[in-house]
Amino acid sequence: MMARVFGTWCLLLQLASSPAVAQLDLDGDWDVVVIGGGLMGSSTAWQLAREGQNVLLLEMQGEIYTQGSSFGDARISRSLGPPGDIWGYMHNRTVSEMKALIAVLNENGDSTSMDDVYVTSPVNYVRHISGLDRQRWLSEQPDPIRIAKTRAEAESLFGLRLPDDTYIIREYKNYSGTINPGAVIMALHRGTIYAGGRVAYDKRVTGLSRTGDGFGLVIRDLVTGVSYTLEAPKVVSAAGPYTGALLKDIAPEFEHLITPQRVFLAFFEVKPGFWNGLSGSEQQGLIDLFPAINSTLQTRASGSFSMIEGYSERGAPVIKIGGHYQRTDIKDMDRVWQQSLTDEEIAWSYDALLHHLALLDADFTEAQLHFYSGYSCVYSLTESEVPYVTMALMPDGSPDPNLIVVGGMSGVGAKGSLGYGVIAADLLLGRTETDPAYLAAREAFGFERMRHDVSAKGD
Repeated sequence: MMARVFGTWCLLLQLASSPAVAQLDLDGDWDVVVIGGGLMGSSTAWQLAREGQNVLLLEMQGEIYTQGSSFGDARISRSLGPPGDIWGYMHNRTVSEMKALIAVLNENGDSTSMDDVYVTSPVNYVRHISGLDRQRWLSEQPDPIRIAKTRAEAESLFGLRLPDDTYIIREYKNYSGTINPGAVIMALHRGTIYAGGRVAYDKRVTGLSRTGDGFGLVIRDLVTGVSYTLEAPKVVSAAGPYTGALLKDIAPEFEHLITPQRVFLAFFEVKPGFWNGLSGSEQQGLIDLFPAINSTLQTRASGSFSMIEGYSERGAPVIKIGGHYQRTDIKDMDRVWQQSLTDEEIAWSYDALLHHLALLDADFTEAQLHFYSGYSCVYSLTESEVPYVTMALMPDGSPDPNLIVVGGMSGVGAKGSLGYGVIAADLLLGRTETDPAYLAAREAFGFERMRHDVSAKGD
């Protein structure tokens, strides 16, 4: 089930060996320029290109990402939620959109499958028993799950050592487990190119202004140092934590609506000697314990998410762990990506991972884990921690149909990435759908909420 090696180099090299996608000449009769080639921008560019729009997608990193919220091999993808849950809808919509994208890639000669994007395994929700009464909706939702509310049930169902104050839900559904951001981005870039769009790497937008015919962009080539000026009738800003600075002259409200903060991710290798000493069933028990959302300690700061990122060169699992609320302020956005984990952050990561591994009977201690690596990531946060997919405000307060902003993902973006792209493209193309779940998501992320948030900030 988990045959992936740490890093998705085979897929990346396969895609990168296709015709070069970075272009020196950015001139063209562009219908839309999309700023930001991460998950959100790439998803939007693909949707627009497949609808016949002449799209230019700009990304300030190189072809293989080395930083950012879209960097890495694994993010949790899950479908489970109460009836009408927009996050479950966004995940399920992304799965269906990914199947359509892969079909296009394969029609054009790529050899790509859903297994390159998803690693299907149970998703574990480990929670404090005090919240169980609020989960009555579990019987009303369609996803296949098993739940253990007691130590005896956990031992019988999963072979786990469940504390008395804890319950666990396992979600069993195709493509619930982890999603690979790097593989998704590369697939979206290829799809955009096959549909007639262009992807330009190492291009940073340093200026954005309104013109009589749309927007003027100043674009710096980060390899050559050359700057370009470009005009486009429509723009999509999917610039992640750079959104506020990018839009400061034409939509300054976003500088106040989206606040970037640093989070960290730590990677631990299960020491090979210990791993190889486990029986096959014990190894599978560890594998099945991930990915996980563990909120048993009942405080935001103590909650963790963890998953198997892949396997080390020594054949042992590499487990990634982080906390959505392990946040610090950012002094220098361009340098935050290189910021190392502090001793305190590494210690928190050890403790959080051991707390989760205590569910197993393997008697894990810190001695069985090797700190493999760690890196800084950035969350773009809205006040409600619900992202925006919205038209920007015109100076008179009306919606601007030619400037779409996708931002404020706060760690919830990967599993629903292609769904956000659908909504963003629909806004730009002036279309909608009738599905109530789609409409609920569009409203939750949309213009009226954004305008309300602007008013609230002004009060």
